[in-house]
Amino acid sequence: MGALIWGLDTAQPVSDADFHRIEQTLLERVAVVMPDLAEDVTWLRNFGRRFGPLVPHILDQYHHPDSFEVSIIARHMGTAQSRTTAIPAGAFWHSDLSYEAAPSDAIFLYATHLPTEGGDTLVANMCMAYDKLSDALKQKIQSLTATHRWGWNTGGGTPALSTDQQSTHPDVVHPVVRIHPKTRRPVLYVNPGYTMKINELAPSESDDLLQTLFAHALQPEFQYRHKWALGSLLGLDNRASMHCAVNDYTEPRQMLRMIVGCTDSLGKPQQASG
Repeated sequence: MGALIWGLDTAQPVSDADFHRIEQTLLERVAVVMPDLAEDVTWLRNFGRRFGPLVPHILDQYHHPDSFEVSIIARHMGTAQSRTTAIPAGAFWHSDLSYEAAPSDAIFLYATHLPTEGGDTLVANMCMAYDKLSDALKQKIQSLTATHRWGWNTGGGTPALSTDQQSTHPDVVHPVVRIHPKTRRPVLYVNPGYTMKINELAPSESDDLLQTLFAHALQPEFQYRHKWALGSLLGLDNRASMHCAVNDYTEPRQMLRMIVGCTDSLGKPQQASG
């Protein structure tokens, strides 16, 4: 899990050959790190677009002024985009847009301001987590589905949605075991932040099973801890992972984020009823 990719330059477009190598490495390693990139929002946006259409985040108040396809994730910055939620944005385990009918393929985070200490990002490999489940548990969850909701269990890390934002984001249903459309590997597709319940089980059994799956997936052997440097770009295969921003800093921190939309229709999700 994880790969370091040197040699990219925001003064130059990424060649087709280099892009293919980066894309394949992301599929194989789940997390890729591209260091020492000068800040260029247009380059970052265009790079993200190579992986698929970029999805403007539901929180449009944090869109970058130079591109609505890039979001600002800021804390202690003293700016209009600096968030004041109880905990920093993303400081809970989640998979971006799992609360959407068409979840994200990949995300990219770029560091523009960092605290002197702390502010790491944790990533869990959900393909590895599935592979290491017992055969009995694999059998049990194989045909189950789960309901996902924005802000379900985020510990105050997500702002309340406006009425308009809420109306376009009803609960959605996804399979608990999702087949990765590119690698064809099974993925454990649940996360503590947005997964509410297992639909086929009674509430108490659903809660117990989800806690078992979360505890299993968050074992250190399935995790990568990313320590940030200014100008570094972190790419995550969002179909095969979940991640968490570590809440252990009080100094300014700011990231730019691109979210790649869903490019496949396998295991088509459904809107939740009731």
